[in-house]
Amino acid sequence: MQSREDVPRSRRLASPRGGRRPKRISKPSVSAFFTGPEELKDTAHSAALLAQLKSFYDARLLCDVTIEVVTPGSGPGTGRLFSCNRNVLAAACPYFKSMFTGGMYESQQASVTMHDVDAESFEVLVDYCYTGRVSLSEANVQRLYAASDMLQLEYVREACASFLARRLDLTNCTAILKFADAFDHHKLRSQAQSYIAHNFKQLSRMGSIREETLADLTLAQLLAVLRLDSLDIESERTVCHVAVQWLEAAAKERGPSAAEVFKCVRWMHFTEDDQDYLEGLLTKPIVKKYCLDVIEGALQMRYGDLLYKSLVPVPNSSSSSSSSNSLVSAAENPPQRLGMCAKEMVIFFGHPRDPFLCYDPYSGDIYTMPSPLTSFAHTKTVTSSAVCVSPDHDIYLAAQPRKDLWVYKPAQNSWQQLADRLLCREGMDVAYLNGYIYILGGRDPITGVKLKEVECYSVQRNQWALVAPVPHSFYSFELIVVQNYLYAVNSKRMLCYDPSHNMWLNCASLKRSDFQEACVFNDEIYCICDIPVMKVYNPARGEWRRISNIPLDSETHNYQIVNHDQKLLLITSTTPQWKKNRVTVYEYDTREDQWINIGTMLGLLQFDSGFICLCARVYPSCLEPGQSFITEEDDARSESSTEWDLDGFSELDSESGSSSSFSDDEVWVQVAPQRNAQDQQGSL
Repeated sequence: MQSREDVPRSRRLASPRGGRRPKRISKPSVSAFFTGPEELKDTAHSAALLAQLKSFYDARLLCDVTIEVVTPGSGPGTGRLFSCNRNVLAAACPYFKSMFTGGMYESQQASVTMHDVDAESFEVLVDYCYTGRVSLSEANVQRLYAASDMLQLEYVREACASFLARRLDLTNCTAILKFADAFDHHKLRSQAQSYIAHNFKQLSRMGSIREETLADLTLAQLLAVLRLDSLDIESERTVCHVAVQWLEAAAKERGPSAAEVFKCVRWMHFTEDDQDYLEGLLTKPIVKKYCLDVIEGALQMRYGDLLYKSLVPVPNSSSSSSSSNSLVSAAENPPQRLGMCAKEMVIFFGHPRDPFLCYDPYSGDIYTMPSPLTSFAHTKTVTSSAVCVSPDHDIYLAAQPRKDLWVYKPAQNSWQQLADRLLCREGMDVAYLNGYIYILGGRDPITGVKLKEVECYSVQRNQWALVAPVPHSFYSFELIVVQNYLYAVNSKRMLCYDPSHNMWLNCASLKRSDFQEACVFNDEIYCICDIPVMKVYNPARGEWRRISNIPLDSETHNYQIVNHDQKLLLITSTTPQWKKNRVTVYEYDTREDQWINIGTMLGLLQFDSGFICLCARVYPSCLEPGQSFITEEDDARSESSTEWDLDGFSELDSESGSSSSFSDDEVWVQVAPQRNAQDQQGSL
């Protein structure tokens, strides 16, 4: 007989105290889960069926209805004929489902005539019903939108709207806004308005050089735009200027709406510097005829009697009663437009778990920007990122080694995920050039093989493609843009990519043992190589030169150079043992060839030395305050401060003020990428 200790553990746990065994509960055995007939699914069946139906349609086999598409204005019998299958059209298209199954007259007819759609668009939509594929182009997208809207093909309709939104530019944004209004597409209307708001300053200056201008908007469309808080303008005069442009474009018809239009102008944000402009505004015929009294009342409310009298020497007789018609009420304090608070800031990109830090090295203002990588912070799927900024100040972030690509829209303070990249990489870099994102360099995270493939992303199409590969692999390098060319530079070589010919060209190499950082300033490439050596490449001449050494500190572990509002800045990070980190910013004086210390911030960064910087124009009103982002340490020295040291510009220490002279063997000349003679002369 087994002792209790010898009884298997599973039996001892199953036996209750007292020796009684539990009653057996009848449960099905494992085999019960696998009874009955086996069910299999042919995963290729639906696609094969659809392909076969399409072949019947192409061959006009088993078709049971003929649809005649008549061009508007033409008589019956003159249209184009389409032989189709009722069941396919009804299954794919709600419009035809109602027609063929709803007891309508056409459900019993062998032939159906359609008048409100063009034949080319109808052909594309019938192909979509049979294949699920649709081909869009600038030539057919608007007609295809109208046809899909009528036939209730939601996928095609939204695809057309997305196509138009991705192609918004200065020449078509007002036309697309009017198109969205005509079809009452709320999302496309909002996207067009956002684009107009972001580019309002440029649009206000373009005038008659465009087929469609802001002056072509309807009254309702104009009012909706002028009321936007998100207008990217520096002065309210721009809004006033557009209002006058719109009124003067058709003064007789639009004049009576002048008061309503000028109500959109935020007079409270005019300053005394605008006095000359306002004096000119009050003399314009359309203002004097239709709304002089209300504008005078608004200005009196804004400036008070003293300045108002200087603006309006002889007040209009009706101005005394204009308080009731005033464009600005005493209690009203409209917010500034978004662009009035915009500023260029240095942005730190560090650990994925942390928000990105935005700061102004001249004022000390600090803000935080959300990170799209927060959800990956506690995994190993994202180890770092590569970033670049477009001329429109959209920030593109590529995760490493994942395939994710994100874009940051400053006005919305939000990130949008774009189409996945083609390859996983680590150690890569990214750059923006003329509507395309280029990614190259690095290595495969699995095999470690260095990659020569170059990925190219079309911002307009949200698609990736492989372009000409680099002849040499790149690692520990910088990818930068000068004029219309892409440059990849490291310590050993420099290549130039010409997108118009899809080819790479060799350039004069840096010929240094080390490479740290590079950026573009005044159409030249500035490189930190063997610290503290700084060299500059002139693409027009195809040659390198050496400038003053960067300031040297033995405890500095990160060097970044950025172009901040047409100033070249050097940003260094130092973390002495048991001390707060110290970020110091230097500005390069091109005339004196020296680096000037413009300030130091203590405890600025929460993350370690692994960060990168770039400069972009952001909107502080959309960002979160960043003072809480500064680290606190009890053991910081008493002189440590979280304020900038702005006690004037100090000259560099002797250790960092080396001469800009260089030996002959430090200059390498090679033919730059071909340009026309005029461009070369201008560059020289």
